[in-house]
Amino acid sequence: MRLIRRRSWVDGTLCLWTIAVFAFLFAPIVTAVLYSFNRGVLGKQTSSFTGFTTHWYPDAWANGALRHVAGVSLRVALATAVLSTALGTITGFALGRRRGRFVPLALEALVYLLLIVPEIVLGISLLLFYSKAGIGLGLWPLVAGHSPFTVAVVAIIVRSRVVALDRATEDAAADLGAGPWRTFWDVTFPQLRPAMLAGAILAFTFSFDDLVISLFLTTPTVSTVPVYLFGTVRLGARPDVYAIAAMMLAFTLVMLAASGLLYRWQARRSGAATQLTNVLASGNTAPGITTMG
Repeated sequence: MRLIRRRSWVDGTLCLWTIAVFAFLFAPIVTAVLYSFNRGVLGKQTSSFTGFTTHWYPDAWANGALRHVAGVSLRVALATAVLSTALGTITGFALGRRRGRFVPLALEALVYLLLIVPEIVLGISLLLFYSKAGIGLGLWPLVAGHSPFTVAVVAIIVRSRVVALDRATEDAAADLGAGPWRTFWDVTFPQLRPAMLAGAILAFTFSFDDLVISLFLTTPTVSTVPVYLFGTVRLGARPDVYAIAAMMLAFTLVMLAASGLLYRWQARRSGAATQLTNVLASGNTAPGITTMG
């Protein structure tokens, strides 16, 4: 009985601590969303909820400066996602199929180094490099600044998928007469698509939400939504700023939900293809399927 009571007390304490931690993490976000519906005075800092309204959302979107930086953010995030998916997939595949000892370990260490380097260090380093190299700041230098971290993210996701691949499917394709490239495109690549898709959406989201690196690499004409919000908040926490933050939060949640749904859909499709290849590899023919000798 004492042991049961002690376990119940421990479970209850852990539950309370979990609730407290999540409340600490999400209370500011919930507060910001609530204050986006606050009937306040535009341009003045508000600290109390004076009434409910939704007019801050259309007013914020009617802001020409916000539409401009939103367009820049979308272009930068899309370009970063494409570049990161291409480079990250190649890197992740190389890590998953690594041979040897020292070179693969060095490559893996480099990938993890990109994840742990502070963004402020990367931002300052890139700004100094662009200045010394005579490269002007703009859209593509900003894309290059966002890419190191996102390439590492995609590489790690793809690597985990490559390690989990069943090599028997590739052996079966080779036994059926497929060459290396045909095997990769028809067997391996479809199984990598879910990881590539998840990595691309995460790269897009991280680039769209980035502030620290963007602070160093943006210009008055090429700026992003986080930088715009940062500059606006310094003048006071206005309801329209909360509305913009709430829209960014909703956009991020939609992207993550789409990533999860598409990942599950692609995983089911690639799983069905893997089962079919396993049937062929075992020498058994599924009903309605004939093999050509």
